Amino acid sequence: MAFRVAVIGGGVAGLAVAFELRRRRPDWSVVVLEKEQAPGGKVRSSACDGFIYDWGPNGFQPAPRTLELVEQLGLTASLVPASDNARFRYLFRDGGLRRVPAKPQEFLTSELLSPAGKLRAALEPLLARRSARAAHLEESVHDFVARHFGREAATVLAGPLVLGVTAGDARKLSVDSLFPGLRRLETEHASLLQGMAASRGRRPAGPALYSFPGGMGTLTTVLAERLGGAVRYGAGVERLGKPPDGGFELFLAGGERLLAERVVMAAPAYAAASLLQPLSPAAAASLAEIPYADVSMLAFGFPRIDVPHPLDGFGFLVPRGELVRSLGVLWTSALFGDRSPERTVLLRVIAGGTLDPGFADLSDEAAIVQVRRDLRVTMGITAEPLLARRVRLARAIPQYELGHAGRVARAMTAVRELGAVVLAGNAYSGVAVNDCVRDADRVANEILGEDADGGSSLS
Repeated sequence: MAFRVAVIGGGVAGLAVAFELRRRRPDWSVVVLEKEQAPGGKVRSSACDGFIYDWGPNGFQPAPRTLELVEQLGLTASLVPASDNARFRYLFRDGGLRRVPAKPQEFLTSELLSPAGKLRAALEPLLARRSARAAHLEESVHDFVARHFGREAATVLAGPLVLGVTAGDARKLSVDSLFPGLRRLETEHASLLQGMAASRGRRPAGPALYSFPGGMGTLTTVLAERLGGAVRYGAGVERLGKPPDGGFELFLAGGERLLAERVVMAAPAYAAASLLQPLSPAAAASLAEIPYADVSMLAFGFPRIDVPHPLDGFGFLVPRGELVRSLGVLWTSALFGDRSPERTVLLRVIAGGTLDPGFADLSDEAAIVQVRRDLRVTMGITAEPLLARRVRLARAIPQYELGHAGRVARAMTAVRELGAVVLAGNAYSGVAVNDCVRDADRVANEILGEDADGGSSLS
């Protein structure tokens, strides 16, 4: 069977690309090949005993392109805004939960930094221009924050921030690739404090986070439903070939063979590297250099009366060195009231990551015991849970380590030389749902641009 475009990978990136291609060119034959039996990749949700928990992201910030996709899917009326508590975050530090200041000036009274640390952070506007000579060099997130606010602030704040986003190490990950907005603020204002103050007035009013009834899996489920029979499950691609008459051969598990004029590689970078190795060793080598973090998501449901904390926020992150193994806890039911039955709460715990790879080796029972101990230490919860579930996410989050932009550029260049293959997904220019949705436009433009140049058609 021949297709105009074959999309390898049915996560949010692959589904968004296929949807955009079908929207612009409904006459094209497009197929999405997903090795699992359900769509969404890490953007999935589960329900149990009235509790609804997400496997990966539990919402998205209101980015224009994602909101446009939601409208195209007919889901706008179904959007669920997070409560105002989503704006407040905590850190577990020195034995207690301490609120992260919402405004820069609040750091002067915060418990998170020592007096010396506060003074160094407060001097950022005065010292920023002096340190601007390093702004043209790629830096780790830790070094970037330390240069602006001091090493104490980098350790206390940047480390947990990176853990919450990527489950990775702030000393290894590139601020230029992971948080390009911070670099833009520095370029435009020198001082990050002054840049954040200037940009605050430009932020649109409204909820900080959105989701759907049933969780974020609604987005990928509806995307797959709209694509209908174009999505094939249990269709892992084992090998790619390039026949002499053009296009690509895709060999599926079970022996089936498909033909496609173009291929969108929306699988993780390590899977893309394996498939591209025979066709483009250079691309495969660069993609194989992108590491991933294993994480575990653990969902716990408790009677509300058994949770002593007021749950007046998004949740909390844990800096390393606090004798707590979990990376962070999201107070999901405080954000979205439909996630748990009445008079109960749902907590979502993230554990593992690059700084604790051994967590992945724990049995489910041992992992649950460990996290319950963490919840007792951080939140004082001693009661038996109504719900305790673990979702193992092997190689879940790509790590944008120093040199990431160069690795991506080399891979993209090598793939373009191969012809008719486009890379897509969260391994390249952003790990969030919004990044994947936005990138679908770039991928569709590349595919359609190739078509405008002519070429054979297999459909």
